[in-house]
Amino acid sequence: MYCKRILILQQSDAAFAERGKELCGLVKLVREGETVRVTVFVTNADVSAAGEWWLLLAFGREPYARKPDTLNNYTFTLESRPLDSVSCLLVKKEERCREAARAHLGEDACDSLYRQMDTLTAEATPYERFVASSDNFYEGGVGQLKKQAENRYRSVSEYSDAFERFYAAGSHTDYYGSVREQICRVFMQFPPYYPLIQRYSESFFVRIDFPRSDKYFVLGVLQRQGRIRYICYGLPADDEGLTDKDFVYVDNAPTAFWMLFQDADTGQISAINGLV
Repeated sequence: MYCKRILILQQSDAAFAERGKELCGLVKLVREGETVRVTVFVTNADVSAAGEWWLLLAFGREPYARKPDTLNNYTFTLESRPLDSVSCLLVKKEERCREAARAHLGEDACDSLYRQMDTLTAEATPYERFVASSDNFYEGGVGQLKKQAENRYRSVSEYSDAFERFYAAGSHTDYYGSVREQICRVFMQFPPYYPLIQRYSESFFVRIDFPRSDKYFVLGVLQRQGRIRYICYGLPADDEGLTDKDFVYVDNAPTAFWMLFQDADTGQISAINGLV
């Protein structure tokens, strides 16, 4: 049976965050059929320091440990488990294990995971490392993985349909409210784009790669005073400037963008003086 849970990671120790920033992130768990797909997003973690990052999970009281090779959209799969009570620790292992962030839904087993940190992050056997590296290839193999990747783009189509319905109805107010459900699905399906998240305060962006080319675009939102004010669409900028007056050139490393800023209230392309 399909089930989705989202855990919002809250910083426990500022020592593992980038200077002047707060470590935060989310862990998404999706149970579908005989598997649970786990996706990890973490922002503002200091990844330059030595040591290993570990994700510790407890399904009820059943512990599980995973060493991700990235904190940016890391995904793995497990055999199906109940998701009524899930606890999570983000751990940094140096000479010893230290907790960086935690989250839970239902019964809180974070303290139990904390007591087991050293045991759960002990060096795996060669066989365990092999299983960890190959467990995404559950029944269905590569074909199933490709199918799942293609299914992500349904969320983009659903957002496009909601976009068109708003204008077809002649609406002029609360654009974001009319598409919020669809745009949130896009945000959950695609990886965060940190260069723009770091450029704009109170923002969130994702990178959406076209499935059959090396092209991509970014989609994001800008929040001001506690509410969404702009929806943003960006195309990587090349050497030739766009002549369309609605596009704004955003010079940003490592990639510059031609950006459209859409007013979240009216749905109209908006002036964004002072934002670029």
